[in-house]
Amino acid sequence: MKNTKFSLIFACYNVAQYLDKLFDLLATQPYQNIEIIFVEDCSTDSTKEKLQRFNDPRMKLLCNENNIGAAESRNEGIKIATGEYIGFPDPDDLFDSTLLSKVNHVIEQYHPDIISVGMQERYEINGDVSYVKNILSQYTGLINHDFTDILVDLEESFLFGYTNNKFYHTELIKKYGIFNEHQALKEDFEFNIKAFKKISNFYILNEPLYFYMKRNNGSLTSKFVADYFPIHMQTLDSFKSLIDKKGYINQNVNRLLVNRFIRYCLSAIERNSSNQANMTFLEQKMWIKNYIFELPQYDNYLSLSNLITPKQKLFYFLLKNKMSFLLVLVANFVKLVKKMFPILFVKLKN
Repeated sequence: MKNTKFSLIFACYNVAQYLDKLFDLLATQPYQNIEIIFVEDCSTDSTKEKLQRFNDPRMKLLCNENNIGAAESRNEGIKIATGEYIGFPDPDDLFDSTLLSKVNHVIEQYHPDIISVGMQERYEINGDVSYVKNILSQYTGLINHDFTDILVDLEESFLFGYTNNKFYHTELIKKYGIFNEHQALKEDFEFNIKAFKKISNFYILNEPLYFYMKRNNGSLTSKFVADYFPIHMQTLDSFKSLIDKKGYINQNVNRLLVNRFIRYCLSAIERNSSNQANMTFLEQKMWIKNYIFELPQYDNYLSLSNLITPKQKLFYFLLKNKMSFLLVLVANFVKLVKKMFPILFVKLKN
């Protein structure tokens, strides 16, 4: 039986409170042929001290001289990785104890360029898991042709954009110089765009083996980022460029793009209503007019009304008719539901 060596690269910044569980998982991991690379990014808590005390001969510890962010930290890990496959699990997440052995079995049979694994989202409130959702694809097995609809499915199910649920052939990453680029959001997404453009096949291991811990702790996905909207618009262009290279534009692609466009508009407007944004009601309205209504792709996306999902129809109507006042009101209502009933919000959103 094949005994694939995995390099697990953990970018660590202020994760001290989660490391004990991670250490236990790694120490008791049945699959032993792993290289554990921790990249400590100038944490302000006891992360560095805990990592230095972790005693495992398979471990390599890199300590950045300056805080460079998760993307650049992973790049540093890639440079010293010696495993046949690289994974980027987050240090504040967990994964099933059978994950690596199952991925090894896939590699033994198919030797794919990338393995994408199903996820389980675990929503924590005050330290307790309040809601669990399995994130799976409609597809499973080796994909070596007709990428279009499978890539759309992965992105629709929110499995495409993460790196933490994937394993990459190290030769692929190093041969093509595929590194993370630093940006405020969606670094993983753009990394996968570059990687998937270079592959000839990939494998979908359609089991919820990676546990994505969702916490209300000020992570990048929850805090205000001024460039949120343009960054997310760029992801739509990036995904379209991937489809142009690996497949073809069809109705499924257009459906994904228009519904993501509407979702990102609502999310951006909702974030602008936060205290961190420090925008008046009038400023929020003007932002919509200047950044959404004047967007070059605005008319193209909204011309695809036949592809709008039922959940998006109200917001589509408001966007189509340029009702900025009502858009801000709806976004503020969404913010209220998100704050008062977070689990209900997650269920409605999905």
